[in-house]
Amino acid sequence: MLLDLPAPSPVPVHSSPTKNPQSLHIRDADAPPAMRAYVEAYGCTLNFGEARELEDVLTSAGWTLVEDPDQCDLAVLVTCIVIDKTERAMLKRIKRLSSAPQLIVTGCMATAGRERAQAAAPKAAFVAPGDYDTLTRLTGQRKLPSAAAGSDKRSYSIVPISTGCRGSCSYCITRLARGGLKSRTPERIVHAVWKAAASGPREIQLTAQDTAAYGSDIGTDLASLVRSACASPLDFRLRVGMMNPSSAIGLREDLGKIYREPKVFKFLHLPVQSASDAILADMQRGYCVQDFVRLVSGIREAVPLITLSTDLIVGYPGETADDHRMNMELIAGVQPDIVNVTRFSPRPGTPAADAGCPVVGRVAKDRSRELASQRFAVAAGKNRRWVGKIVNALATEEGKKGSTILRTDEYKQVVVAEELPLHKFYAIEILEGTSTHLIGRRVGSA
Repeated sequence: MLLDLPAPSPVPVHSSPTKNPQSLHIRDADAPPAMRAYVEAYGCTLNFGEARELEDVLTSAGWTLVEDPDQCDLAVLVTCIVIDKTERAMLKRIKRLSSAPQLIVTGCMATAGRERAQAAAPKAAFVAPGDYDTLTRLTGQRKLPSAAAGSDKRSYSIVPISTGCRGSCSYCITRLARGGLKSRTPERIVHAVWKAAASGPREIQLTAQDTAAYGSDIGTDLASLVRSACASPLDFRLRVGMMNPSSAIGLREDLGKIYREPKVFKFLHLPVQSASDAILADMQRGYCVQDFVRLVSGIREAVPLITLSTDLIVGYPGETADDHRMNMELIAGVQPDIVNVTRFSPRPGTPAADAGCPVVGRVAKDRSRELASQRFAVAAGKNRRWVGKIVNALATEEGKKGSTILRTDEYKQVVVAEELPLHKFYAIEILEGTSTHLIGRRVGSA
């Protein structure tokens, strides 16, 4: 199974997973036949980070990871149910994998959608997200493995820093699945970061449902965590994951410090979700549009070239033509580099699922297309401004047809038509800017 390469932005919390799951498997034909495990994951970066940790639990218990579900004795499915389409896909995968001798279903559907999942696979075991105690009991491991980032030969590492959130968004089923904020200790996270940096990949992704909320439950914060992680003498880059504006407001004074750290990618994922204050209030997001604009303005003052990624939910109940116009104006005014556009999907158990005034499907689809067209035009214009510049870029992935994919310090994706050794920095001249990436040529090693 091929590895699905990540998009220029992290997989947004409010979008469906790719059609093919990211493969997290290594085949070992010499492994004893009774100890083969298959792990499959969907959804957000946090899910994939936890899936990699599940692999560590399995391998430390003596299991060998395989890439073919028909060749395994244990299948583990890390699920996502953020929208209805995704949930249907999960049910199909659960039914497909239920033919394995043993199936463990974890991720968000193991809690928020357990009844539907159990109907699809009555004999499966269900493990709540991050419940490694139960997983170790089911797989025969006596103790948890040491904190790991799941790097090995992969092109990037993922380090979960917390699960759950402090929000009460009216449309979100993820908060029902994962509950309140539970932050990991700084010591555990820093150890995982440094271990990942020493093992090969130089890109390390800090992930959570809301990274800006990190530490508020244990007496610390994201700025302190990033500062400690960057104290390593090793040369690597941290990508800080999605942060909700309501939590980022409390970090306003520290955001600039976080992104001025030389080892931190200048990449901010700040989902606005709507440019209408009325819609935001109904969503229970905890901020207004001007709060978002001020946050963006403040971080751009500190880090002018920062790459801004945001999310918009289209067709939320009660959304009017004026609300859609405000979304269009926000893209034109704020000029985000990336906009993840998702059509509203009612999720069972959330207040928004029972809201009145639904937006007709074709209207939501038309609005989504308009927003996508505008955001690609904005992105193309911004990326063309890089043409002629020489940038420092980290080679992170093998591209197609002998090319290499690199990331600038601003996390811009650069494609070079040359096979370059990975995990090294290069000086790259930018030749062309498209709506999704830059095209360049190597002019030297950084």
